[in-house]
Amino acid sequence: MQILKSYRETRAAKYPEPVHIVLVKAPDGKINPMSAAWVMFTSIEPTMLAVSVGFERHTYELLKQQGEFVISIPSELMAVEVEFFGSNSGRDIDKLKQLGSRTQPASIIDGVLLSASSANYECRVTGSLKTGDHMIFAGEVVASHIHEKKLKRLYLVGPGEFCGINSQSE
Repeated sequence: MQILKSYRETRAAKYPEPVHIVLVKAPDGKINPMSAAWVMFTSIEPTMLAVSVGFERHTYELLKQQGEFVISIPSELMAVEVEFFGSNSGRDIDKLKQLGSRTQPASIIDGVLLSASSANYECRVTGSLKTGDHMIFAGEVVASHIHEKKLKRLYLVGPGEFCGINSQSE
């Protein structure tokens, strides 16, 4: 039997959930990574991804300006990055430089991929939708990359708790 409770009282039931990193290049050339759980595939043809970003986030401002982004699927090796990128603002610091995160140039968009990620998707914004206090940005995937090793994907299993799960087939 279901019992009526508030979202805050029931949100632990949503775990484990995938975690992602959204990377957007600022006009000054600095790359801003932001951890995000609210990412989903939205279309097969063309392949599209969407990310929900709060209006107060620096990433929201950059996505509106730049119109392209990378969705990175972090590997189990990246729990420190996910925690740091999600709890610090790119308005204040260069998050990639601060952690010394390894990157490589994107192949089509003006951005970077996170080298230690399980996979990276280069996207161009095709539309947006206001949903309460967030904006959903939809992007067409213009390039897809997978790590040469079969790295386990990082999942959030509770507030500040992570685990790696191998989601790639052999």
